[in-house]
Amino acid sequence: MSKKLEVKRKIIIDLDVVTVAKWDKGRNGEISRKFIISVAKKAFHLITPTLLLELVRKWKHEKLRIRIEEFYSKNSDELIDRLQIIEEIVSKKIDFEELFGSFIEIGIKEEDVTLILVSSLRDALLITFNKVHLKNKEEEINEILSKYGLRAIKITSPEQI
Repeated sequence: MSKKLEVKRKIIIDLDVVTVAKWDKGRNGEISRKFIISVAKKAFHLITPTLLLELVRKWKHEKLRIRIEEFYSKNSDELIDRLQIIEEIVSKKIDFEELFGSFIEIGIKEEDVTLILVSSLRDALLITFNKVHLKNKEEEINEILSKYGLRAIKITSPEQI
């Protein structure tokens, strides 16, 4: 009798989703908490750019910082740092600085460029509430990725999972 191989959906969770889950008492907080519970139950393969942890460590609100760090530490199946990202991009014969600059030119924040690149490199769904810098620019983002021969990404909110 053969066992069926289970392939979990690869995801990246933006800081805003975890922050809302740990802090917000409203509707988005409920949506986020429900979603991260499913992540904690290993329903997904969570990939975390170490940049997210570096950003959180700079926060002054200690209680929230610790809760968010614990979530990522306990639930991440893969951590990827900036050097790995650069090496993977360069190994594809792509000018990293030019690629990075293309995203900055359309108003993408540096930390969001990292999420985009990891999502493309790992074929992972990017989960965020960030509509202004990410979801609303998904088409432009994918045009840039395509121009450089990288995989298009899908950006969604926890509510759509």
